Amino acid sequence: MAIACILIPHFSLRMTLLDRPDLDGLPLVLTSPPNARTCVVDCSPEAAQRGVRPGMLLREVTALVPEAVFIEPNPVREATTFERILAALETVSPSVEPEGTSRCYVDISGLGRHYPSPQAAAQRLLDLIPSILRPRAGIAPGKFTALVAARQAKAGGVRFVSEEDVHTFLKTVPASWLPIELDVARRLERLGLITLGDLASLPATAMQARFGPQGRHIWNLASGIDDVTITSRPQQESVTEALDLPAPSSSREMLLIGLRQLVHKAFTRPELRYRHVRQARLQVLIEDHRSWEKEMTFGEPADHSRVIEILMHRLQALELPGAAERLILTLIGLVSEITKQERLPTFYARKPPSLVAATRQLKRRYGRSPLYHIVEVEPWSRIPERRHALISYDP
Repeated sequence: MAIACILIPHFSLRMTLLDRPDLDGLPLVLTSPPNARTCVVDCSPEAAQRGVRPGMLLREVTALVPEAVFIEPNPVREATTFERILAALETVSPSVEPEGTSRCYVDISGLGRHYPSPQAAAQRLLDLIPSILRPRAGIAPGKFTALVAARQAKAGGVRFVSEEDVHTFLKTVPASWLPIELDVARRLERLGLITLGDLASLPATAMQARFGPQGRHIWNLASGIDDVTITSRPQQESVTEALDLPAPSSSREMLLIGLRQLVHKAFTRPELRYRHVRQARLQVLIEDHRSWEKEMTFGEPADHSRVIEILMHRLQALELPGAAERLILTLIGLVSEITKQERLPTFYARKPPSLVAATRQLKRRYGRSPLYHIVEVEPWSRIPERRHALISYDP
């Protein structure tokens, strides 16, 4: 099996160059969202060569690199562009597995009839991506090895690793490239395990005894034993509606009115007739090429009125970093209409079913019931604090 890893380093930064190609080659710095602590999230290689590192404050960057260009994140545009890239890749191979918003894995083992070699198939995949994004591809029998090969490939190029060369190829790769947490990487470094070759030279049982099941997984990756299964992304049926505001607005009331109109418009579509939805994704395009995005999953399939009720409740405290210009609502997970069994007139539940269900959901989330109810303890006491007590509510 041959797996191609398509990698776009610094994807959020390279997105800006689609409109501003004149910025290519300059020290670019991606800042954190406006509502978070302002610092460096990512930087281009040109900025990294000047000493810029993720986590630095912007004033430190300005003092270090005065000509640095600061770029704010645009999650809506990034998601839309990456979605188009995935759709284009699926025209070559139906087995495409995205991972984050900067890379994906493609099964190219069955494309021998259309392309003379795996390298030609991977090059065809790269040709479907704008070259200014500097995509690169790695081909290997496993996903991790393909990712390492893609990281070592040149921009616009393909790095091929055959099955016979996997062990030799991974031998000198830094252990920090493994998909592990920072504290695990530091523990490996303290043990003198700097490269994947150092890890592979140890017995698998020793790694498992030291790090548990994760140690065995680390040893497998360092030895070239990798999961070769590509899980194609699910194709969920969805409905999308958009609304252009007559003028940029930062009023929460205006946005909620526009959102209500989008829900009404979406449920008039034939695809949603007599149907419910499981998720809603709201995208807001903000002036100065900025955006905001929020995805909400419903506890149970919701109809027209229930969707409006949930969205109005969850977005009451909505604060955008600027004036909104366009609203985009996507309803995901369309299902057939559901019914509920009503109670018979002579039967009554001992406890409100909605409160019981909500309490159980909170208990599953937090491990205990966070709700309490008041119980009389010593109503005759002269001390008010002793008359009642808060008892955990656990139906």
